[in-house]
Amino acid sequence: MAGGVTRRHALALLALLAPSMAPAIAYAQGNYPEKPIRLVVALAAGGPADTAARAFGPFLAQVLGQSVVIENRPGASAIVGTESVTRATPDGYTLLFGSSSTFAVNPAVMAKLRFDAQKDLKLIRLIAQTPHVLTVRAAIPANSLDELVKLAKEAPGKLFYASSGNGGAIHLASELFKRETGTVINHIPFRGGGPAVLAVMSGDADVFINDASTTLPNIRAGSLRALAMLSPKRSELLPELPTSAELGYPGIVSSSWTGLAAPANTPEPIVRRLAEATDKVFTSEAYRAVIRKGGFELFGFDDAQTAAFIQQEVATWAAVAKSANIRLDQ
Repeated sequence: MAGGVTRRHALALLALLAPSMAPAIAYAQGNYPEKPIRLVVALAAGGPADTAARAFGPFLAQVLGQSVVIENRPGASAIVGTESVTRATPDGYTLLFGSSSTFAVNPAVMAKLRFDAQKDLKLIRLIAQTPHVLTVRAAIPANSLDELVKLAKEAPGKLFYASSGNGGAIHLASELFKRETGTVINHIPFRGGGPAVLAVMSGDADVFINDASTTLPNIRAGSLRALAMLSPKRSELLPELPTSAELGYPGIVSSSWTGLAAPANTPEPIVRRLAEATDKVFTSEAYRAVIRKGGFELFGFDDAQTAAFIQQEVATWAAVAKSANIRLDQ
């Protein structure tokens, strides 16, 4: 009987407290953030995603009035860091600086992911992208995209392309190129973009599609010859370089991009606060200058444009992975 009384008293107390608890929760959300925010980058330090995160973090911290701490958690093609955020407390203090691998590439090539990026993460804003550029080693007798396609078709299987690893964004972008041009070019995967570009420059591979931001020094040095920018419009990085669409291949479009995300159940007021803060960062001329210097481009998409972009990316890379029979076990 005493236990029954205790339960009734507890229920009554909860009923009395409930109305006062709701404003307290709302108040806590309204004062967000009240402590430093951890921004998880699921890729290695020094890469494009990490560079973009370290450019973005200080400006977000300035707008929010709290420190933003960058934490690199690479591993298993961005799975380790991404999964850690999907399992984090959804309070806005653990965020993901995700990439195209997180939201579009990994779901296309991995059948056994322990999470669903579309359901377990809330994409707050697309942040920045760097277009891919198609290059060849200096000794290849191709000075244009048409000449490369002709060379590949005249000798099917004789050319080799390098990638930063099986099932990655560069692997899929290269297979997209092959599909759209009807060429047969063999794949040599490497452990990262650095070894891949070295292989091309040394003659161990012939073709390399990679982030324009990181490939630009090799192009300017003459170690690689750029044939096309794989973007809808010309890039400020190489404004003289035509796009694949200008050269007759509008279906060859690829880039490495980043986005800010939170665990799926993060309260809407916090998500909205982060979205508004990010939009404010985008208006900063100082931030725009840093982004341009790093070889990135701003998105500036609203919610509808973001949703359409993600849908297109997911569909594109799923189709490429299927047609090229690219599947990784995790």
